[in-house]
Amino acid sequence: MERIVLEVDGATARKWRTSSYRLRSQLNRLLGEQINQIIDRSEPEDSIRFFEELRAEMKEKGLTQEVLDSILHEKE
Repeated sequence: MERIVLEVDGATARKWRTSSYRLRSQLNRLLGEQINQIIDRSEPEDSIRFFEELRAEMKEKGLTQEVLDSILHEKE
């Protein structure tokens, strides 16, 4: 496995550092898959559509922003 660096805002970085190892591992895997899919797409509109579809799918499955926030704040 290789390490890459992504720039995010301070709040996101703090949440990442304080989240559980399990959550970070899951997000690493999902982000890796999504990055590969996006890079493999040739049109920027496809990437936007991909994220819109992903957001809708996650919402249907109950993974809302509130749920993500509660997961990130489990330790607090």
